[in-house]
Amino acid sequence: MAMESPFRADVLRGKAALVTGGGSGIGFEIVAQLARHGAHVAIMGRRREVLDKAVAALRSHGLRAVGFEGDVRKQEDAARVVAATVQHFGKLDILVNGAAGNFLASPEDLTPKGFRTVVDIDTVGTYTMCYEALKYLKKGGLGKGPSTGGVIINISATLHYTAAWYQIHVSAAKAGVDSITRSLALEWGTDYDIRVNGIAPGPIEGTPGMRKLAPEEMAKGSREIMPLFKLGEKWDIAMAALYLASDAGKYVNGTTMVVDGGLWLSRPRHIPKEEVKELSKVVEKKVRTSGVGVPSSKL
Repeated sequence: MAMESPFRADVLRGKAALVTGGGSGIGFEIVAQLARHGAHVAIMGRRREVLDKAVAALRSHGLRAVGFEGDVRKQEDAARVVAATVQHFGKLDILVNGAAGNFLASPEDLTPKGFRTVVDIDTVGTYTMCYEALKYLKKGGLGKGPSTGGVIINISATLHYTAAWYQIHVSAAKAGVDSITRSLALEWGTDYDIRVNGIAPGPIEGTPGMRKLAPEEMAKGSREIMPLFKLGEKWDIAMAALYLASDAGKYVNGTTMVVDGGLWLSRPRHIPKEEVKELSKVVEKKVRTSGVGVPSSKL
C-alpha cells in the first residue's frame, strides 16, 4: 500500500474530471486519487468490462465515479463522452489524457500502420480530447466562472529526450504530445485561462506497460547499467497529477513534469570513485611540481 497523501482530502472538492485510459494502470490510480481528494470522476475507455470493474472498485470505497465507453481515435466518441461527463456532473474542470498504445518493435518490423496506430491514440487522441473539451474547460464555459478556466494534464514519457530502443513509434508520439502541451499552454492559457501540463512517468511497478515493456528478467539487468534504476509507484504519478490539477500548481503552465527518480539522466559509472580520487591526487602533484596546465602567460 502506498503512503498516505500529503494533500488535504478536499483539495479538489466540487471539481469534475474526465480521465482517458483511466480503467487500469497509472490512469486508474490517477482516477482514484482525484476522487479521494474530492473530485467527481468520469473514466473513458474502450473496454466495457474494464470500465465496469474500475467504477465498481471506486464506488465500493464511496467515491463518485462513472464510466463511458469510447475510443479517443474517434472524434464522435470524444465529443459524446465529454458531453456525457458534463451532463452527468454539470461541468468539466480537469481533463487527463492517459489513453496510450505501446508495444516493443524494431523499426524494420514496425509497419507504417503500426506506427500510425500509436500516433493516432497518443498524439491525435490527446489533441481530439482537448479540442472537444475546450468549450467546457474555458473560462465562462458551462459551470465555470468568468475568470477560472480548467486544467489539462497529458501523460507523456521521457523516451524521446534521448532515444530508446524498440520505441520509435512511442517516442515520436510523445514528442508530439509534449509539443501539443506547450502550444495549448500558450494559446489556451492566454485566451481561455486553461492550464495545460504534462507528466512523464519513469518505469512504474505493477502496470500493464511495465509487464509488456520490461519483463522481470530485463528489470534485473537494468539495475547494473543504470545506477538510478528503481521502479516508481502509480501513487507517485497520481500525486504529480494532484499537484498540477489543484491550486498548488496554479502558476504552472506548459511544463511536462518528469517523475522518474532521475532515471533518464542515468549513466553507467565508468570509473570507480576511489580510482578518480587517486587520479586527481596524481594530477595535482604533477601540476604542483611542474606548473603543467598553467598557461605561460599567467606565470
